[in-house]
Amino acid sequence: MVTRAELLAQGWQMEEWADYAGLVGPFWWRGEGTARTYGLLCDGKHRNERGTIHGGLIATLADHAIGLIVWDSVDRRPCATIQMNIQFIGACRVGDFIEASGDILRSGRSIIYARGLLSVAGKPVAGVDGVWKLLEA
Repeated sequence: MVTRAELLAQGWQMEEWADYAGLVGPFWWRGEGTARTYGLLCDGKHRNERGTIHGGLIATLADHAIGLIVWDSVDRRPCATIQMNIQFIGACRVGDFIEASGDILRSGRSIIYARGLLSVAGKPVAGVDGVWKLLEA
């Protein structure tokens, strides 16, 4: 089990959001630009009826994190997820800290392809790939 104090000591920064992301967060991040890694500390509110972390939360973190990596790659211009595929590889539990990292595969004039990996303590829990659309300002 990871604590907030341990995350702060490791250089993670907590970020509260006022929208949907705020309902499931807080989210964490560290790094710079597209080299940022994002994270979420799993809490009891994230459990499903089997006691593991709900797959919807993992998908939300994937969309949020990879979307921010895409956003940073286009100089923070508006963009939206138009397709996202997720492969669940392992289970997460309350107290786990899920890290999400990713990279840009290809970037065109208005379409960006990206992929990512979500892991707990270095063990993969989900893979993700998707397509993001650059929007008009």
